[in-house]
Amino acid sequence: MSLFRLSYDPLYNIIEELDPISLLHFCKSSRHIHGIVKKSSTLLYRYELALSGMKDGIASSYSPHARLDLLLGYKKGWLTLNWTAQDSLCIDTPTIVGVSGRFLYYASESPDPHAGLFQWSLHIYELRSYRIPRLDKLQYCKFNVPFEIRKVAIDAAQNLLVLAELRLSSQGAITATLHFLDMWTCQQHPQARNLHFHFQTDWWGTLPPGHRVSVERVQIYGIMVGLSVRREVEEGEGITELALVNWHTGNGLPERFTGDLLSFDILSDSCLMVLSHPDEDDEDDSGGSPWEQSSDGLYLYEHGKRSPQITIHHIHDGRGLRSARAISYDFPESWKAISFLRICPNTSLKPNVAPPSGTFFHFDPSQRATVILVEFPSHSIPAGCSKKMALVIKESLFQPPSPGDKVLSWEEWQDHCTVIHLPDDSEAHAFEVVGRKLVFFQSAGVVSRLHVLDFNDYAAECLRSIAPRSSTLSCHGEWATTSKIFKAGATDFIGTSTSVLSITWVNATEDAVVLYNEHEGKTDIRVRTFGNTLQQAAPSVSQYP
Repeated sequence: MSLFRLSYDPLYNIIEELDPISLLHFCKSSRHIHGIVKKSSTLLYRYELALSGMKDGIASSYSPHARLDLLLGYKKGWLTLNWTAQDSLCIDTPTIVGVSGRFLYYASESPDPHAGLFQWSLHIYELRSYRIPRLDKLQYCKFNVPFEIRKVAIDAAQNLLVLAELRLSSQGAITATLHFLDMWTCQQHPQARNLHFHFQTDWWGTLPPGHRVSVERVQIYGIMVGLSVRREVEEGEGITELALVNWHTGNGLPERFTGDLLSFDILSDSCLMVLSHPDEDDEDDSGGSPWEQSSDGLYLYEHGKRSPQITIHHIHDGRGLRSARAISYDFPESWKAISFLRICPNTSLKPNVAPPSGTFFHFDPSQRATVILVEFPSHSIPAGCSKKMALVIKESLFQPPSPGDKVLSWEEWQDHCTVIHLPDDSEAHAFEVVGRKLVFFQSAGVVSRLHVLDFNDYAAECLRSIAPRSSTLSCHGEWATTSKIFKAGATDFIGTSTSVLSITWVNATEDAVVLYNEHEGKTDIRVRTFGNTLQQAAPSVSQYP
């Protein structure tokens, strides 16, 4: 007997047992099944979760009908860049400003009225979200610290705040120091055996004119913290060093990576991704560099280059990397002349990381994307490439390596990679990834253009669900917004763009885009949050001191 000849009740009972992805596939195979699903809030909520690449929250007390309304508003908000709330903040231009997790932070130097010295103040604001129950008050903290903060990383699930500073050691070495703090007290974290971790770079003494050292990235994953420090010698040229530390013990892993084009991502508690542009004679896959240190400075030496490479290393119980367990993914041989190479950090939840308590829904960690930015010199663009490209890969491709070394050629893994040709002008900036969305902007004088590319497997169907008769959706509110279906190889994706008043940088979270504009010693910050709310919104960040 055909399944579709069953009466409504037994058929409904069968459908009700399906997980969201199976339910979506069932609906795609039958209009009759889809019709049944659309009549049930519970089933339609599951269907929309799969369609949007989302996952249900843990034990939410809200009904499926209420969560469905929130999910549909969230989906439409991102597809049209139609924000529900804008929270604004205007501050004196800080030393550092950004977003980590669901928090906005900035730090600046200010006089200490008590000691007559200078100190640094760190401000942390919790950002609103329509994916959790309404909060009575969004959290705000201010801490005074005795050093210049170079980078901030927050893991609210562990109440962990990591601050990075740079200092010159008593022996003359340039040292990066990580501070492991409780995010609500700014004191030593109770699970951290040591307050500090000192990473001594290979660079010594006072920097020559034109040289600078910066902390590129600090990433927290479980007990591991990744740190990358860069010394720039010329514009865009220099050396990056990468270290890993177990923040519970304060011990750094013995392995160190060095390279002129080097970035990383901790994929899991047992898996580290390193992206590099190795030298021809570099046999340890640590990246290599054309820059070499001498007693009077850093000098460029000519080395032959291999094609860029992704290497996945196995992290052994937070104690080190197993050198005999690595798998490498080579890029095309014609890409040796690459001029820029970087992993875009993905701000959505990673696998095995719990969402905030009460979350209605969140991005499905199994669908996360790794996005790599690639740029070529104008005179050395390979055939079929453009000057600037984004490579979009499902993060689930990169699994912890099995024993032994393995190298995959580009031909063996290129089918898992979607190549996106980006605007090749120099005004495309601030590439950020949220789940499977790539966010960036283009400067154009007084008005900038904000872009969101959505690579969700069913993004095109999401757009058709709100614009069923067209592959393009145009909204004409305060600024013109356009959403359109594009094709890259066999992949359909959505490109949404809108005009915004001049911005100098952008951050993105699962809930919002954060727009910055620096002018005349001031920084304007606008937090535009997407989604529906069933209750009155919480106070905006601008109401905090």
